[in-house]
Amino acid sequence: MHFVEQEGEGEGENNGAEEEAVIGFWSGFAWLAGMTVFIALLSEYVVDTIEDASDSWGLSVSFLSIILLPIVGNAAEHAGAIIFAFKNKLDISLGVALGSSTQIAMF
Repeated sequence: MHFVEQEGEGEGENNGAEEEAVIGFWSGFAWLAGMTVFIALLSEYVVDTIEDASDSWGLSVSFLSIILLPIVGNAAEHAGAIIFAFKNKLDISLGVALGSSTQIAMF
């Protein structure tokens, strides 16, 4: 892929200068810690739900966690690829498809 610099991008007095941070270090650290705790709680909820679903549906926990959960989890990704394809943005759609294929191949 080849990128061409557009007119006006390289001009100006801030050329090469570092961008100013939007939030400070401690604020970013607090957000990171908070989101880590939140994701850990959600993960525990998902594990409990998978175990309950396994008991009620009669399916193994392995099938639900290895096969069904990734398919449902990537549904938004697949829907996005289809929407981008309808909007003639095939480069994005192809990138999503290749990314998913690469993840499966690496697995």
